[in-house]
Amino acid sequence: MFLIQGGGSVLGEAQMLSPMSWERQPFRFLTLHEDDRTRLQCAIQSRLAQTKRQSEQRGREREQMENFRAW
Repeated sequence: MFLIQGGGSVLGEAQMLSPMSWERQPFRFLTLHEDDRTRLQCAIQSRLAQTKRQSEQRGREREQMENFRAW
């Protein structure tokens, strides 16, 4: 069972892959029901969109700071 932000849980069988570090453990799904796959895909797309918006906002803020910087 994998918990996803704002979407509950996703049930599936996963294979653990070689650890990348002490904090990161990659895996791959071996089985995943269609409804869980769809829910996971929506959660990933939502997170990517949120990350993009945050990155664009930070870019606008940096640009504004540069405009107000005393030369």
